[in-house]
Amino acid sequence: MGSIIEEERLRNPSFYNESQSSSEGTSGRVGLKQEGKEQVKRIGGITRQRAFSQVDSRKGVLVESLNGFAKQLESISGQGDTQLPQQLIGSAVGFVRKASDTLEQNSTEELLRQAQTRMRERPGVALAGCALLGFVAARFLKA
Repeated sequence: MGSIIEEERLRNPSFYNESQSSSEGTSGRVGLKQEGKEQVKRIGGITRQRAFSQVDSRKGVLVESLNGFAKQLESISGQGDTQLPQQLIGSAVGFVRKASDTLEQNSTEELLRQAQTRMRERPGVALAGCALLGFVAARFLKA
């Protein structure tokens, strides 16, 4: 009594490469490998597009938050009784406004491309910024 696999081999021998010569088997493997690579690229592209669309859809909320933060900083600087120097607050407002405008005017792909270009131009500054960002994030999460 034969197994289920043996019966299937008899019904569909081409599936088990029994009817193919060795050269056809090699080219079949290469074609299958190439097809797999192309499918991975397609899936990667679809995933990338979905991620960018998710980020783009949530970018508006971040821009609104940054604008609100800039308005709060401006109101603090207008009070006059702050202990922080006015120039420092003005610089912070300018930085937040510039970041907000950049986020609003560019797509996620453009922002990513700009970041990659700047990191390649000045890797030391990029590493220092990442270290600083990590330190700030750790302090924020620790609190």
